[in-house]
Amino acid sequence: MKKKYTAAVIGCGRVGAEEWNYSKDVQPETHAASYKNNARINLAGLADINREKLKNAGKYFPEVALFNSAEDMFLKIKPDIVSIATNSDTHASLVKLAAKYKIPAILCEKPIAESVKQAEGMIKKCKESKSMLFINHQRRFDPLLQRWQKKIKNGLIGNIIQVNCYYYNGLLNSGTHVIDLLRFFLGEVDWVKGFVNTQTSWKKNDDNIDGLFKFKNGTLATLQTLPKNYGLSDFHFYGERGYFAVKNLGYEIEYRKVIENKCCKGFYQLSENAEIEGKPRSLASSAVSHMVSCLDGKMNPVSMGEDGLAALRVIFALRESAKKQGKIIRIKI
Repeated sequence: MKKKYTAAVIGCGRVGAEEWNYSKDVQPETHAASYKNNARINLAGLADINREKLKNAGKYFPEVALFNSAEDMFLKIKPDIVSIATNSDTHASLVKLAAKYKIPAILCEKPIAESVKQAEGMIKKCKESKSMLFINHQRRFDPLLQRWQKKIKNGLIGNIIQVNCYYYNGLLNSGTHVIDLLRFFLGEVDWVKGFVNTQTSWKKNDDNIDGLFKFKNGTLATLQTLPKNYGLSDFHFYGERGYFAVKNLGYEIEYRKVIENKCCKGFYQLSENAEIEGKPRSLASSAVSHMVSCLDGKMNPVSMGEDGLAALRVIFALRESAKKQGKIIRIKI
């Protein structure tokens, strides 16, 4: 009989426990509901310093113990997995607290931290406690995107020449997902140029920044921003042998081959026949299933603290470039 793992969640806000904010097509989409719906996991505790949020979560998860203190929860429940679904300014202290209690798997919301130093400290503490630190860049955990990432890496569309992608609601919010997925498909970033978009920015201390990336493999990628809650987070990859896109917030894949142009001899075009795959689904469930497989020893983690740190370095480089009117900033590792 397979071992059943115990899980807990710190932070009962929108992504932590407010499952009612999501349609049935993508549920379970919160940390708490994803644990509750996994047959290998027992959701044992929820913690939040906001008593109102904790009370509301308790109504949705009536069988789960509630705590106003994360440390009190760790003292009474020794989970195998803990999610940290709180504001980014608390990530460092809560990850270190979880590492102190030697929690085997820690799933931290993005961005990993508010500074490179904080992120490095989190990674160090987790290594010392032998805790696996996962960063919740959800799309990395999705089996469909993993399968297509392998196809692209294996040359399905040939050498990738250009990439363009879109995000909204701040570089630290949805922008970090885009940066992480670009790294997932293209590898490490060499340098960036960034420009604040005053037409689409609206969040205090988290501007929308349009940017240009140069990856170490030579690929260029543009990063463009959209207005508040636009809901478009698309990626378009153009290669020598084809076109590949990640659309509809990551739920859908589109692939087209390069073929001879029907009208002009010696020119080429994309095939009208597209291979389309995917539909709205629970991305949170994939993250939980992946962690279970890692705890079982069957898989190696695909989205670790080091990936969160790499995305954070790119974010800060874009911000620095924007302050310097688009100066090229190289990524330091």
